[in-house]
Amino acid sequence: MKSIVITGSSQGIGLEFARQYLEKGFQVFAGSRNPGASQGLRQLRESHPLRLITHPLDVGDEKSRRDFSQALSTYTKSLDLLINNAGIISGNEEFPHPFGALDQEGLSKIFLVNAIAPLMMAECLSSLLGKGADPIVVNITSDNGSIARRNHKGKYGYCASKAALNMITKILSHELRDQGIKVLALHPGWVKTPMTQHENAPLDPEESIRGMIGVIESLEMEDTGKFLSWKREEIPW
Repeated sequence: MKSIVITGSSQGIGLEFARQYLEKGFQVFAGSRNPGASQGLRQLRESHPLRLITHPLDVGDEKSRRDFSQALSTYTKSLDLLINNAGIISGNEEFPHPFGALDQEGLSKIFLVNAIAPLMMAECLSSLLGKGADPIVVNITSDNGSIARRNHKGKYGYCASKAALNMITKILSHELRDQGIKVLALHPGWVKTPMTQHENAPLDPEESIRGMIGVIESLEMEDTGKFLSWKREEIPW
């Protein structure tokens, strides 16, 4: 049975990843800041009490990452898939501040959560991944992080943090290649989630995650370090 870690699993994309991977027979380790408050996770645990393990995880906090890793090692000696899904739209997690009202602390927070934390999670869990079967690190990014495609203003922190995550993904793919670990930057599309509640997102989480799982399952080592969409389209950096 394959094992997977999903960060930011209490709602939206992370919760749907957990649901679909449980249906595929995976052992799912779901991390979120307050898993007990997630009705979705509680329902999944009722259906899959032996294969869903939830644990508190604040990806931006070093102690929380360490505690999560230590707890994980008591359940498994290897890890096949890490999905770095946790992310925020802005420092206040509600709406991006516009130019003229930018907040330095908020910008720093979004870089910590969206770009730095996925790297630290990969480092923290690299020894378990190195023992996995065809292990993969998936960093959930966005086409908002594509510099080549950016043609309008706003969302400084979110867009720049995702561009930073893309660079981290590329470097990490070289770092982990010799261990047989593939690394991917994966764009889920414009999905209806709590993060996009103020937007007119057209894509249901179920369809997006089904597509992303198909991409993940099709990966070869030649794909490591790529920036792909949920439809397996290569996105320009």
